[in-house]
Amino acid sequence: MKKRAIFYVLVAALGTFYVANCSDDSDRRSAGSDSDSDADSDVDTGPGYFGDLAGTVVSATGFPISGALVYVTNGDGADIPDEAYCYVCDNMTDQKWTLTAADGTWFIGQVPAGDRNLVTRKGFFQRQRTIDVVQDVVNDIPIDQTTLPGEGSSDGLDQIPNYAVLLNWYDRPEDMLAKMGMAQLDGTGHVQPGTENFDMYNDSETYSSAVGESSSMFSQGQDWINQYHMVFFPCVCGMNTAADHIPMLQEYVKAGGKIYGSCYAGQWPEQPFPDIIDFRGDDTGTSPGSGSQYSTTGKIEDQEMRAWLEVVAPAENLDSFPFHGAWVVMDGVAAGYDGHGVLDNGSIGGMVEPTVWVTDLQESPGSPLTVTFPYECGKVFFSSYQVVESEPSLQVRAQEWVLIYLFYEVGVCEGDYTPPE
Repeated sequence: MKKRAIFYVLVAALGTFYVANCSDDSDRRSAGSDSDSDADSDVDTGPGYFGDLAGTVVSATGFPISGALVYVTNGDGADIPDEAYCYVCDNMTDQKWTLTAADGTWFIGQVPAGDRNLVTRKGFFQRQRTIDVVQDVVNDIPIDQTTLPGEGSSDGLDQIPNYAVLLNWYDRPEDMLAKMGMAQLDGTGHVQPGTENFDMYNDSETYSSAVGESSSMFSQGQDWINQYHMVFFPCVCGMNTAADHIPMLQEYVKAGGKIYGSCYAGQWPEQPFPDIIDFRGDDTGTSPGSGSQYSTTGKIEDQEMRAWLEVVAPAENLDSFPFHGAWVVMDGVAAGYDGHGVLDNGSIGGMVEPTVWVTDLQESPGSPLTVTFPYECGKVFFSSYQVVESEPSLQVRAQEWVLIYLFYEVGVCEGDYTPPE
């Protein structure tokens, strides 16, 4: 289970991303009237005095979080189960809520004065804090009140995902998670063993200094893998083959689990869910679509990702974004598995529809570089390039911003929050 290490914020290494609260409230998204769908519903008391709320949501290492859910309640926020589960968007009808803008800022108007519970959530990261709403003013909420946690708390007010990472010496998703605040980095830019708030499993390709259990995750049975919200399969993962665990992987994703694979780890999306991704050449082996290493540029396709990248990586060209350490070519994607997709209301049904987040411009123009697709309650996520190249960095590199965005995004609920009128 998760190791609870002391967390040291990496703001100095990553750069400070504090975003000042805007004075022009018209640039912030507001929410609807106040209520709570919990049993202890938000029944307003007193003469009906109100105040406004404004703030910024950031990660544990200081960069802004876009599309985070912020809401006010008199009772507790929704608890996040510590296992794979079907996450349908919470009912925000008649509730005071909003989603953060690309720079992490948010605004909620006309909140009843007095003590309230403020809930901040993005995917499986959640923080709850008690605030005192002062009437007739804009209450600027301190940024620490809406910072997504890097480790959980015993009182349940801070919750983080339950992640499992298979280790690899040159493709290290654990370093990326540290840049999100879930571990400490050493002076070189690699995770300092023993500080991680997630589980690590050794693999035959693992670097000699790695810590973690042997690669026994699959031998423990279905319940063992189902305890994780997401499992990270870096390039190669030599001790395991997806073909030996197809039913387990399918059941895991159906239950709400997330699978991530990068470069040579294409077997993990392809074997349990064939033909959604069309890998170049033979796709029946352990490394479908594999070839020589290449660098390329790609176009960022998603408009919300583009807006966020303009904030965190303003120097980069979103129509010619740099990617390095790529080893695999995807020729395309296709819908399939009728009845196993997700409908607009978040319920199961229809076709599995893949999403292409980044399109290659140079190595194989028009081919996907980054793909996700839902399968019932879960999601599958694949990138042609590595998470972190073999040369580490304390800084977040351009392609890492793309992956960080998606590590948060694949955990969000199915369905849509309907913005209040």
